[in-house]
Amino acid sequence: MAMHLKEHEKLQHLLAYRDSLTGLRNTNSYWAWINDFDKEIETGEIDFGVLVFDINYLKETNDRYGHDVGNKLIVSAARLISDIFKRSPVFRIGGDEFVVILRNTDLENREELIAKFDSECANISVKTDGTDVAVSVAKGLAMYDFDRDTQFADVFNRADSAMYENKRDMKAVQV
Repeated sequence: MAMHLKEHEKLQHLLAYRDSLTGLRNTNSYWAWINDFDKEIETGEIDFGVLVFDINYLKETNDRYGHDVGNKLIVSAARLISDIFKRSPVFRIGGDEFVVILRNTDLENREELIAKFDSECANISVKTDGTDVAVSVAKGLAMYDFDRDTQFADVFNRADSAMYENKRDMKAVQV
C-alpha cells in the first residue's frame, strides 16, 4: 500500500509540474524556478539569460487546419527548443509561449545555439492533408545584468519585448 502511495505522489508531482501536451516543465514549475532565481539574484551570485519563444500564426493555423495541426506545431517547436537547449530548463508557460533559462554551457554558447535553432526551425514543418505548415517561431533574448536587474521579471520582460520585436520583423518579411 505504501509503495502505491509513493507512486501516486510521484505521478501527482509529475502532472503538477509537467505540460501534458509537450512533456516540458509547465507554468507551475516555472514559478517555482522564478522564486529560486529571485533569491539567487538577491545574493548577486548568479549568471543567466532568458530566451522567450512564441509560435507565429498559431491562431491562423488552428482556424484553417484545426487544433490537431496547431498542437503538432506546438509539439514540434517544443521538441526543437528542448533538443537545442538541452542543458537549460525549458518551460511551456502559455499556449504557444516557451521560456528557456540559459545557464552554464548553453549560456556560454547561446549565439551558436540560437543560430542552430534558426537554421533547424527554417527546415521543419507539420504535414496535414497534402499541405506542409511551416513551423515559424519568434524569439527574444535578454541577459541578466547585475547593475540593472533586481528580479527575474526584469530580465524576462526585456526578453519578451525582444521576442515581440522579432515577431513583428518576421511577419513584416512574410507579408
